[in-house]
Amino acid sequence: MSRTPVLCIAGGGTGGHVMPALALADAARERWSDLNVRFIGAERGLEAKLLPERGESVLLLAMHGIKGAGLWQKLRVLIWELPKSVWTIRRHWQREERPDLLVGVGGYASVSAVAAALLARVPVILYEQNAMPGLVNRTLGRFCQRMMLGFAAASEHLGGGVKSEVTGNIVREAIVRTQWQPHQPPRLLVLGGSQGARILNQSVPEACAMLAREGRVFTVTHVAGSDKAAREAAVDTYAQAGINADVLPFCDDMPSFYAAGDLMIARSGAMTVSEAAVCGMPCIFVPLPHAADDHQRHNARALADCGGALLIDQQQMTADSLAAQIDSCLFDADLLTTMSRATEAAAPLNARDRQLDVLAAFLPAARSLQGREVCS
Repeated sequence: MSRTPVLCIAGGGTGGHVMPALALADAARERWSDLNVRFIGAERGLEAKLLPERGESVLLLAMHGIKGAGLWQKLRVLIWELPKSVWTIRRHWQREERPDLLVGVGGYASVSAVAAALLARVPVILYEQNAMPGLVNRTLGRFCQRMMLGFAAASEHLGGGVKSEVTGNIVREAIVRTQWQPHQPPRLLVLGGSQGARILNQSVPEACAMLAREGRVFTVTHVAGSDKAAREAAVDTYAQAGINADVLPFCDDMPSFYAAGDLMIARSGAMTVSEAAVCGMPCIFVPLPHAADDHQRHNARALADCGGALLIDQQQMTADSLAAQIDSCLFDADLLTTMSRATEAAAPLNARDRQLDVLAAFLPAARSLQGREVCS
């Protein structure tokens, strides 16, 4: 009787790590129906809530991050939490069965899992979603079999000895099928991420009000996040300016969100940039200035450098300057079309198949499937 192969995906902390991990897991299960997928994460991360809700098998570790932490927390993590977590993972594998392959998606929980896998001689693949590799992946990359890159620019920041492959980030098929097209009047999209972005919630409505006073006609869909006061303030500003605006706490239907827009103002997390690219959305990116390793700026550059997006420094941004940038793009149909084509051309194609092909070289499920195909 053949053994069920096991894939372990480790890491998380934020949606930027957890959602790509889930996308990879779902894609792997679709290709290899007999594959057992498990997760390792941190008790303090988004995965602690999201994975159990999905019914996933997840081992949660009592881990803290060290980037930006004080000396005491760094010592605590390195001397106590990291060794304890590695020991916990190895004990867990003795009880539950050791995985055939481990994929580290970044975040501090990924460190313990990758270390445990290396000690147990389990093949390790790292998955870097951002254009600037995180500290964990930059440090561990040379010890692992392969690193999958969401952006080609990430390869410029890796040291020698790292075997990498540009795969792109997996984007939901419904978004891939969504293609940009112009609307009349044009619609501005505002997306600050799942938690909203305070600077966007404040500055964009003010900038739009300035444009409305100048006679510009347009509509807005603004995803403002969970801050009720910020949403109400945005609603009031749009209403007083006579702008037809939908202000939402969250958006559960991103394909429809993208399909309705002509220009998007957003933070530049890896998945936001990747989704904008595959559907050809012209963008104005305002990178989070305090993001680790300034990775959002590097992500935005992937589209800005090819002419598909504008990049605004948050520290230099005012309502006046933002209004000028919106005005220069939103009402120029030819420019928007050019930006859309440039953005779409920069999107990595077939990220799903490229990532699974990397896994296939190290996953018994792929080899057994190939064997059955040959025999048939």
